Amino acid sequence: SGPEVVKDKYNFELVNIPFDHPARDMQDSFFIDDTTLLRTHTSAIQAMVMEKSNGKPIKIICPGKCYRRDDDDMTHSHQFAQIEGLVIDKNIKLSDLKGTLELFAKSMFSKDSKVRFRSSFFPFTEPSVEVDISCFKCKGKGWIEILGAGMVHPNVLKMNGYDPEVYSGFAFGVGIERVAMLRYGIDDIRRFYYNDIKVINEFNKKVED
Repeated sequence: SGPEVVKDKYNFELVNIPFDHPARDMQDSFFIDDTTLLRTHTSAIQAMVMEKSNGKPIKIICPGKCYRRDDDDMTHSHQFAQIEGLVIDKNIKLSDLKGTLELFAKSMFSKDSKVRFRSSFFPFTEPSVEVDISCFKCKGKGWIEILGAGMVHPNVLKMNGYDPEVYSGFAFGVGIERVAMLRYGIDDIRRFYYNDIKVINEFNKKVED
């Protein structure tokens, strides 16, 4: 876990998003002053952990609330929750990432779930992928986009005290609400924030089941 108010250094710079990078505009942040903001992703926690690890292997899960300037609708919220995973060690490969996400998909949705990688771009990973899971509601006849992932960018490793010639790693990030909406058939992200007792009670029943 980590703070929700962070320095630009951790939210952007140490994850390979310099001051003039267009990804800053994509995330449309809530800045408190020139160097401080509400974190836009839990990658800020990853940067803090890497900085303190002194170049040693790490395996972490980072859950928490994030904030971006966004118009609230059925699928978007200015406040949302993420879980990110980060592994750094010697000989970490893309196949390790795929195996980890396959295990996640089978545990969360269905033992028959499969994952599919599609090429994408994120500043902090190279190569980067969008990850789909086989549709657990239509018996594998379609695909559902669920998260972004990739191999930790060599620049990120260098900036955080790792030798990219020796160490490699993978990272992934998934929206908690998105997983809950898929798993429990919730049609509107705003239902998580309305405090409607009927929805809360129904959700509790589904969790117990």
